[in-house]
Amino acid sequence: MVPDGRAARSESGQSVLDRLADKQLVIVSGKGGVGRTTMATVIGLGLAARGRRTLIATTGHDDRLAWMLGQPTLTDIARPVGDNLWAQRLVPQTCLREYGTMVLRSARIATAVFDNKIIRRLLHAIPGMDDFAVVGKAWHEAARGTDFDTIIFDGPATGHLMYTLGLPQAILDTIAAGPLTKEAQLMQATLSDPSKTEAVLVGLPERWPLTELAELGEALGHRMGIALRTIVVNGIWPAPSTAFADDGSHAGLGDTLEHLRELEAVGASHRAELASFIASDKAQALGLSEMLAVPWRWKGISDRAAVEALWSSLDRDDASVLADAS
Repeated sequence: MVPDGRAARSESGQSVLDRLADKQLVIVSGKGGVGRTTMATVIGLGLAARGRRTLIATTGHDDRLAWMLGQPTLTDIARPVGDNLWAQRLVPQTCLREYGTMVLRSARIATAVFDNKIIRRLLHAIPGMDDFAVVGKAWHEAARGTDFDTIIFDGPATGHLMYTLGLPQAILDTIAAGPLTKEAQLMQATLSDPSKTEAVLVGLPERWPLTELAELGEALGHRMGIALRTIVVNGIWPAPSTAFADDGSHAGLGDTLEHLRELEAVGASHRAELASFIASDKAQALGLSEMLAVPWRWKGISDRAAVEALWSSLDRDDASVLADAS
C-alpha cells in the first residue's frame, strides 16, 4: 500500500499483471455481476503468458469460467485449459478429502473417511467447515503445493468472501491449540503477507457499487491485513465526443444522434462518479496505488476469443487507465 493521502495514479494493465506475477495467491472479489470472474480469467491469461503456472480456482456454481476458457464445463480437479493455465471448481467435499489425504498421508484412507455419509454429515454440521476447506485448498496450492506458481482465487461475492477469509483468524481466536489451529495460523500468515498475497477488487462505475467496494477494501486491508493495491472499475461507457454534433451535416439521423448522445451522457456520468470516488475520503483511506479502468464491451464476454481480446487490450503499456476520469 501507499501512504494515506496519496492519490491513486494511472496504471497500465501490463504493470498490474507484472506485479501480480510475483504473488502466490491473488484474490479477486467484488459483488455479483460486476465482472469478477471475467477479470480473474484475464489475470489468469496474463500470468500464464508470463510463464507462471497458473490455476484459476473458482467457487462459482455455473460454467461461465469454463465458457470463457473454451471449455464446456469445469470439474473439481484442476484441468489444463491452455499453456501454463489450469482451471478448477472448488467443491467443499473434494477439498475436505484432499486435505484429509494430506494429513492422513493416504488417499485411500482419506476417501474412506471423508466419503462416509456419517462423517460427511458431521463435518457439514460444523459451522464454517465447508468454507474453511475451500480457502484451505486455495491456500495449500499457493503456499505448500508444487504444481502451480500462482493461484487465482475467484471467491464468493463480497459478504461471503469476508466470512470465508476471516475463518483462519476466527479459528485461532476460538479453538484450542491443535492441528486445525496450526493450519489456520499458517493460512493467516500467508494471507497477511503482501509479498505472497494480494487482493484485486472489481466494481462498476456507479456511486453505490464504488462505495461498497471501498468498504470491502477497508475490511480486507485494514481489518484483515490483506494487501490491496488495485481496484478494477469495469464497464465504463465511451467518453463524450464532438464527432456527432448536430451541426446540420447529419440529415435524417436525428434519432440516431439522440441515442448516441444518451450513451455518451452515461459515459460522462461514469467518469464523474469515478473522479468523485478517487477524490473521496473513502478512496484516500484505502491507500491505493492503482485504479484500472476497463471499458464496456458491447458484445459482452462469452467465449475465449472475447476474453483474450480483452486481455490483449489491457496488457499493453497504453491501456486505458483513468485517462478521462479527472
